[in-house]
Amino acid sequence: METFSISVPEKKSSLVKQLLQELGVIINIDTEKKPNKTTIASMKKTSKGEELTKSSSHLDLMKKLNS
Repeated sequence: METFSISVPEKKSSLVKQLLQELGVIINIDTEKKPNKTTIASMKKTSKGEELTKSSSHLDLMKKLNS
């Protein structure tokens, strides 16, 4: 048996899974974990020191971030 790694658009994944199952293919789902656009933008800002929040403790920081 051979192993392939393919990228499938989310909208077509169920169709591709059904087709592969009909062909007797064993499916091992390995989802890519990429940050979304908002997370990437936030990472860029914090790496530049922009919009940082000072806090006295982890709990204080979480309260500020969630407000």
